[in-house]
Amino acid sequence: MRILAIETSSRRGSVALLEDERLIDSLEHEQPNSHAEQLLPLLERLLAKAGWPKSSLDRLGVGVGPGSFTGLRVGIALAEGLSVGLDRPLIGVGSLWAMAFAALSEGGAGPCCALLDARRDELFAAVYDRQNQELCAPAAVPIQDLPAFLSAQAVATVVGEVGLSLSHGRQQISGATLDLPHARWVAALAGQLDESRFPPEPQYVRGIGATLPALTRSAVTTQ
Repeated sequence: MRILAIETSSRRGSVALLEDERLIDSLEHEQPNSHAEQLLPLLERLLAKAGWPKSSLDRLGVGVGPGSFTGLRVGIALAEGLSVGLDRPLIGVGSLWAMAFAALSEGGAGPCCALLDARRDELFAAVYDRQNQELCAPAAVPIQDLPAFLSAQAVATVVGEVGLSLSHGRQQISGATLDLPHARWVAALAGQLDESRFPPEPQYVRGIGATLPALTRSAVTTQ
């Protein structure tokens, strides 16, 4: 099975190709606010390096967050366009799940907590066990509440660049494709999951942060 995956939930944008669970190649960038400009050229380069026409793909995977609102929209839109154009299944993979899957695949003990910077003094966090089961769904956790969160979930391993200073004595797993979500691990999970159960729907976790102004009722508004 040939799988193409896209991951754009963080500052890193990445694309990866897997064939029968074997990584063929991956490319990434970390240029700020440029997923929309960088992603398609990365994808074209990756396919050209592998010598794969798009028509040879069997399925697609895309990271669905939580993470950057803009990044998620860019990645999911591109993946959906390819899926429709090629008539191939598209699997939505939680970005934190992919990080935890990577850490557990690289020797981490379970349960594993994947962490991403959510800004506003919060972290996006989710917990998974070695059987690939979600123990705690993605949530925005205040940084000061993280020790209690990790204890409540009996977390043994922490993954994510923000976790390097916030593991509170737990095992830390790090690496070039582990510290932020990466398409390599999105592809690995996409090859295992049922498309009917994992649609490409973004996991925003919290609202965009915009507050509507409290305007007075217009004089022309129908009562």
